Parts: sequence; C-alpha cells; structure tokens
Amino acid sequence: MGAKMPSSDYNKFLSAIKYANDMRDSAEAKKQLQAIRASMIEKYGMNNDDVEYLMRQFRYNI
Repeated sequence: MGAKMPSSDYNKFLSAIKYANDMRDSAEAKKQLQAIRASMIEKYGMNNDDVEYLMRQFRYNI
C-alpha cells in the first residue's frame, strides 16, 4: 500500500491531472501526465492505492 497520501497532495495531483486531461494538445498533455506520474511514484511509490487510483484518472495512455 505505501505511505498514505495527504489530502492536500491528493487534491494537488488530481487537479493537475484534470488540467492535463483538458489540454487540447494531446502530446503536451501526455508530457504533463508523465511528469505527474513520475512525481507521484517518486514521492509515494508504485504500490500506493492513491497513486494507482489517480493514474486511472489519466485520459491518455502514457
């Protein structure tokens, strides 16, 4: 499961994901989502329930 993600970080990541999902340029959106994914994994690990859920919110496969 990994460390519990504080709600402030969760909301920050979710907001960034929603912004990237709404971008018109899918190439730029994918770059943003890659950066978000890397940041979440670096901070909380791949086996974190919150990270897994947030990555399922990505509109684009990266």
